[in-house]
Amino acid sequence: MDMDKLKEFFKNDTLAQTMGIEIVQASFEKTVCKMVVSDNFLNAKGGVHGGTIYSLADYTFAIASNLGGKLSVTLDAQVTYFRPAKDRTLLATANLISSTKHTCNYNISVTDGENRLIATVIVNGYRNDIDINFD
Repeated sequence: MDMDKLKEFFKNDTLAQTMGIEIVQASFEKTVCKMVVSDNFLNAKGGVHGGTIYSLADYTFAIASNLGGKLSVTLDAQVTYFRPAKDRTLLATANLISSTKHTCNYNISVTDGENRLIATVIVNGYRNDIDINFD
């Protein structure tokens, strides 16, 4: 996998670019993304907004699932929030649960800079017949 090709493809994801999400590690089986949360992505109480956490997780899913050779999209997601982040550094790790010709399922854990589990997101995705290659 060519990381430059992958980053080039996803640079058009303007939300992820605006949020400052960076790809740390990428494969179909496991992908890790990181972000440092700016003031624009905080809730009314000054904590990291739940939508920010979900958006990071969904983007991490998008990176991982599209590395399976087919263009993938989110069908549905289940989010469980456990605690507020202690700081503004977030790390999302997507691990493949299962994959078929047309579906893929990931468990994404989101941790803060103190390595505390903030949330988990289970994403079910649809793998289109559109080939995508990052080699």
